[in-house]
Amino acid sequence: MKAETSRSTYATAILALVLTMLFLLAGCGSKEPSIRTHGPGVDEPYVVNGKKYYPLLSAEGFEQEGIASWYGPGFHGKSTSSGEIFNQNAMTAAHTILPFQSEIEVTNLRNGRSIVVRINDRGPFTDSRIIDLSKAAATKLDIIGTGTARVRLRHVGGAEEARRPLPPAVQPVQVEGTFYIQVGVFGKRGNALSAMRKTRRLDMESRVDYRRSRWYVLLGPWSDLNTANDNLWRVRDVFPDAFVVSDDKV
Repeated sequence: MKAETSRSTYATAILALVLTMLFLLAGCGSKEPSIRTHGPGVDEPYVVNGKKYYPLLSAEGFEQEGIASWYGPGFHGKSTSSGEIFNQNAMTAAHTILPFQSEIEVTNLRNGRSIVVRINDRGPFTDSRIIDLSKAAATKLDIIGTGTARVRLRHVGGAEEARRPLPPAVQPVQVEGTFYIQVGVFGKRGNALSAMRKTRRLDMESRVDYRRSRWYVLLGPWSDLNTANDNLWRVRDVFPDAFVVSDDKV
């Protein structure tokens, strides 16, 4: 009887040890970088894969053209960057810098189909794509089969809370530093100089940098992010794909 009790106690101890080791190993697993906002209405700069992104304070007047992709089954039911639970059957999308709750018209330039989606997530984090659509949105644009499509984005509404002045306790923090507006990257110096000449109508300080076998045309600098973003909309009248970059990326 004592031998059976001893064996039972030993087995229980071994089981407890194994469970403890499994728990510790699970705690050491890698996690996705958190890019969730901090406080209601505050969408702060964030870093993914070593690149820093600066969400816009307003989407008013926003237009962009590029490649759209879609995501669904692997993320259905999980939290988005806004904290909302992702529903692949809802008309939503992910964008790197558009304010959460922005309503964006997406037009498939191949077939002319248009839809309106609500931004509630961040991504896609690849230079070749500008927006990640939910499965429902991709279905309506007929890009499920191809996986991607060239689209045009246009702000049509939403994000009223983001545009409305926030209470003092949650006002966006003034992000100071050195910021530029990048209007283009060119493989040929002549094309960069041509873009440089177009910047003259904006009456802003400009420069051309040569890095990694490419010519970069930049406007600025500005000493804080909000001022750079305020100037971005005027720049996009001439250069629709312009965006803000920080000094550490110049």
